[in-house]
Amino acid sequence: MMPYLFIFISAVTLYTFVFMVPKQLSKAEMVHTTYFAILFDTLMDVFLDLHLDLYGYFQKGVDYQTLLVVIGIFPPMNILYLNNFPYGQSLWAKGRYLLIWSVIAIFYEYLAVKCDLLYYRKWSIFYSGLCYPPILIIAALNLKLLRYLSGIRN
Repeated sequence: MMPYLFIFISAVTLYTFVFMVPKQLSKAEMVHTTYFAILFDTLMDVFLDLHLDLYGYFQKGVDYQTLLVVIGIFPPMNILYLNNFPYGQSLWAKGRYLLIWSVIAIFYEYLAVKCDLLYYRKWSIFYSGLCYPPILIIAALNLKLLRYLSGIRN
């Protein structure tokens, strides 16, 4: 029950923030970057979770409950992160923004482990801390590429 309550509270809170904050992203950008985030996460999970068995959601193997995380948590987190990414600002501002969002992600992951939503086998939150900055940079670069291909300047 605890992981489902955690997902429900997280999703309601995150989607509320998404609907409340002023949007810097177009609807198309939100949809495309969210699809990319879901695809990227799914590819990583196939290898790190299913193939290497380093971590997982709920229990070992493929389960439908993971879709609750993929649909309920990843889209709003992705939108909130990219919505105020400091394109056009200094490298220092971008680094600070990445650090803040990495800390947010690590804290959320810590809560997810404590609520039995996420489990570790041969993984630790330290590894996640090393992974979040590159993942967040890839998400920002994906939006930059999307805007470039759409003819929109960052």
